[in-house]
Amino acid sequence: MTESSRTRGGVSGAQALVFAVVLALALGLSLFPLFPRQPEVREGDVASRTFRAPRDVSFESEVLTEKGREEAAAAVPESHVFDSSVRTEQLAKLDAVLGRVTEVRDSLVLTPQAKSTALGRIANLNLSPPSTSLVLSFNNEGWVAVRDEARRVLSEVLSGSVAAEAVDSARDGVRGLISQELGSDQALVAEELSKPLVVANLLVDQARTEEAQEAARAAIGPVRVSFARNQVIVSRGSVIGSSELEALREADLLSPHLRWDTGAAAAIVALMAGGFLGAYLYLFQPAGVHSNRHLLMVVLVMVVPVLVAKLYLPLILPDESRHFLAYMLPLAAAPMLLAALLEAQLAVAVVALLAALLTFTAVYLPDLSGVTAMGSLDSLRIVLVTGFGGLAGVLSIYRGERLNRYLGAGLAVTATVMAVLVGAWLLDVDRRGLDIPWMVAAASVNGFLSAFIALGAFLGLAFVFGITTRVQLMELAQLNQPLLRRLQDEAPGTFHHSIIVGNLAERAADAVGADSLLVRVGCYYHDVGKLLQPGFYVENQMGGDNPHERLEPHVSAEIVSEHVRGGLELARRYRLPPGVAAFIREHHGTRLVSYFYRKASQEQGDVDIARFTYPGPRPQSRETGLGMLADSVEATVRSSPDHPPERIDALVDEVIGQRVAEGQLDDCDLTLRDLKIIAESFKATLRGVYHPRLEYPEPTEAEKRRPPSLVRFPFRGAVSPQTPGPLDMRRPRRGGRPRRDL
Repeated sequence: MTESSRTRGGVSGAQALVFAVVLALALGLSLFPLFPRQPEVREGDVASRTFRAPRDVSFESEVLTEKGREEAAAAVPESHVFDSSVRTEQLAKLDAVLGRVTEVRDSLVLTPQAKSTALGRIANLNLSPPSTSLVLSFNNEGWVAVRDEARRVLSEVLSGSVAAEAVDSARDGVRGLISQELGSDQALVAEELSKPLVVANLLVDQARTEEAQEAARAAIGPVRVSFARNQVIVSRGSVIGSSELEALREADLLSPHLRWDTGAAAAIVALMAGGFLGAYLYLFQPAGVHSNRHLLMVVLVMVVPVLVAKLYLPLILPDESRHFLAYMLPLAAAPMLLAALLEAQLAVAVVALLAALLTFTAVYLPDLSGVTAMGSLDSLRIVLVTGFGGLAGVLSIYRGERLNRYLGAGLAVTATVMAVLVGAWLLDVDRRGLDIPWMVAAASVNGFLSAFIALGAFLGLAFVFGITTRVQLMELAQLNQPLLRRLQDEAPGTFHHSIIVGNLAERAADAVGADSLLVRVGCYYHDVGKLLQPGFYVENQMGGDNPHERLEPHVSAEIVSEHVRGGLELARRYRLPPGVAAFIREHHGTRLVSYFYRKASQEQGDVDIARFTYPGPRPQSRETGLGMLADSVEATVRSSPDHPPERIDALVDEVIGQRVAEGQLDDCDLTLRDLKIIAESFKATLRGVYHPRLEYPEPTEAEKRRPPSLVRFPFRGAVSPQTPGPLDMRRPRRGGRPRRDL
């Protein structure tokens, strides 16, 4: 007996430390702020959802700053310079046109029609048909007057400043500059001759203009843009421009930008989770966790839900359509697995940690929170759905001995999640009636998918991690199991003994809070090794020949102790779970095969005690300790020649006292109080097994003279007339017809 389970191989300090480090590293990698899916947004796209700032964001916008500077530069007027050579060039062109017109007018070989055609081909001349006719009709004096006036007007216009944008207005003003002394026909021709040659003589001074524009750019300072936490950056349905795209990048919503602070936050949370759970395992020593494989399974069950949530939530959030898809995630499967496979108390602790980790993942990691834009009500939903849903699963599946318990657990999780969602919905100012069907769907998917995953993983992980499940134990408890059937057929005395020991230990296990199902099944199989040589054990000899009478004591001891090793080989062959095989290994502990040891000592004097010792080890758990006590007590009481209650009580106390004195219970955590309760339970059960019976008196002379019954077996032939009931062949069937011979 021990006061602490650490001495029997529970979770040691070193194991707890390594577990905490491994769990922290695994959670750190899972929580690390890198996400596989980032929004693909390009300039000009229409936003498919609303983007909100994950935190207070302030930055100098290069896009808006450049835009402001471009606008300032565009507002600077161009610098111009007067080019006097333009007047000279345009007058020279006019002189050339006038000279060609004069040549055509003075030609003696051209017909009037040919002259009109020739005038139309002169460059920089664009006369209307009436003006063409007028040019050919003027006399020399009239033509000279028109020519001189056109030259004068063009010279006057180009002597002033004509900007590029003022060319049209300058051309429109030509008519007003023509002398009134000319007739209307001459004024029309003079206008058409000079007007096309009016061009801008104010040219852009590119150097001065660029200098002014640069000065205007420099005068515009950087534009700073700020967004408060949860402020809308881009609304759903709006076109994403360059400035919006820049804001999304600065808020780390478009690229997997690593930030040291978010990485450090994830590391701190992971370290806290690993440290707290490691400390829990070391301080509270949950009974179901006592190997490295169990610790590895706890790490796996903790990390996988966090990683799945991190990968899943960015795909379906933000839930602007209010479909509650985030709450379909079957997170309750993880604590349900721990409750079914290891320990319900540990599962409750894991529920609390998972609720915290999932909330951190969904809300406080900047990359993900920016995508989901979760508010305080969403955080409340995550915490309550994960926490209460997980607790409902744990309480429903605890020590589930049948597969239908998983269906009940699925219903419990569904009802709990639905209740949580409705409670949060009542606090939602944006609630609407159409939310109810989606909440029902989310809760149903969550509950039943959790049950389905827990059931599938339950069967798989139990095999991989060597965990004895309640379902396995219920199957092994069936007396038609192959190994028990062999025991019943080949070693009936051992089978009967095992059944009594199982019933004896089961009741005591219930009394002290041990696993009664495991105790009963373990006791059923604790002596299966006797199948290898059943005739060497007295309970199977049925009063016949005892082969030990012809053997040396040490040989007999080796044969008897061999049933432990043989039992383990049968356990391996028949795939008995480790929890059951422990009863085979530990039910004798390291005790002496006392009968043959004492016989050898009487015959030979000093003998090697090691040759008469069971291989052990001593019981390592309360359950196997109970199995040892029940096995010893039943064998001792059965071998006693008389069974009055006082004798049974004395034998029970004597056997338990011997096991304590021998130190066989030193490695299991059965307390003195437990032993007292176990002794009382054994006594009550054994009194019922060996209860006194009435001694029937001898048959009377009348009974001896009574003729024998005519009933013969099988049920064919004559039947005693004194035997009424269904075997009475004379009784007619319904309808009056006699019953046929059975």
